[in-house]
Amino acid sequence: MFEKDLYIGYEDFLIERPFDFSLHSSIGCGGCAKIAFYPRSEDELIALLSRLESEGRRYLVVGNLTNVLPSDLGTDKAVVCTKKLNAIKRISESLVYAESGILSGALLDFLRREGLEGAEFLSGIPCTLGGALYMNAGVSGAYMQTLVENVRIYSGGRVQTLTNGDCAYAYKDSVFMQGGRVIIGATLRLKESSPDKVFIRQREYIQKRVRLPKGKSMGCVFKNTQSAPAGELIDKAGLKGMRVGGAIVSKEHANFIINDKKATAREIKSLITLVKNAVYAQYGVCLEEEIRYLE
Repeated sequence: MFEKDLYIGYEDFLIERPFDFSLHSSIGCGGCAKIAFYPRSEDELIALLSRLESEGRRYLVVGNLTNVLPSDLGTDKAVVCTKKLNAIKRISESLVYAESGILSGALLDFLRREGLEGAEFLSGIPCTLGGALYMNAGVSGAYMQTLVENVRIYSGGRVQTLTNGDCAYAYKDSVFMQGGRVIIGATLRLKESSPDKVFIRQREYIQKRVRLPKGKSMGCVFKNTQSAPAGELIDKAGLKGMRVGGAIVSKEHANFIINDKKATAREIKSLITLVKNAVYAQYGVCLEEEIRYLE
C-alpha cells in the first residue's frame, strides 16, 4: 500500500485519507485506499491525472460507486472521485454539456427546468453521468447511446473528443470498459419539450423503480440474456433467498444481491458465482455481470 509521505506536494488538491469503500459504496463493503482525490474542475482533473501518470502512480477513477463491488483488501491505487465535477450548461437549443461527476438527479432536474426531454429513463438510477456513459446505462430499451453527441476524455496524456460512433456502444458496453480512457464530460442531444411534460415522464420512471428492492445493493448484478431477463432465470432456478454469509439474493427481485448482515465482498462474490453456476447447470445460460469489480 502507498505510504502517506509519497503524496507530499499534493496539498492543493481536495483529499480524503483514508478512503473507506464500505462507507462510500452503495453495497456497503470493501476495504480502504490510502488516499482519494476530489478534483473540482476539469482542468484540475487533467492536471491531477497528468501528474499521477508522470510520477508512475496507479489510480482508479470512480463516480457514485453504485454498480461496483470493492475488494475487502481495498486497493493500493489512488482513488480519483469525480463527484465534485458537476457543472452543466445548455449550449444550444438541443445540446447540453455536463461534467462526468454530475449525479443523475441533478442532471434530470436541470433538463426538466430547461424543458428538454430524452433522458427520463435515468430517473431513479443513482449514478453519475460518467458512470452512465461508461456502461451505457439504460432501462426499457432506452440507453445513453441515444443521447450522446460526443464525449470528452483524457487518454495517454491528451484530452480528446470522441464521437458517438467512437464510443462503440452496445448493450451495457462501451469502449470505456476497455480501459485507458477517463471520461471528463459529455455533450448530450435532447429534444425540446416543456417542463411539465418532462416531469410527468420522469415521475413515470421513478414509480416503476419504487418496486425495486430496498437495502444495500449494486442494482442489477447481471446483464439480461437473449433468452430471458437474468432475474427471471435466477427466480426460476429457485435461487431467491439464497445466502452466503451476510449476502442474500433478494426475494423481491432475483437480479439484486442485498448486503443485509455486514456481508464481505468475498461473500458477495461467492454468491454471484453460485448463482452463475446454478443458472448454467439448469438452463445452459452463462450469466454475465454488469457490475464492475474494483481491485
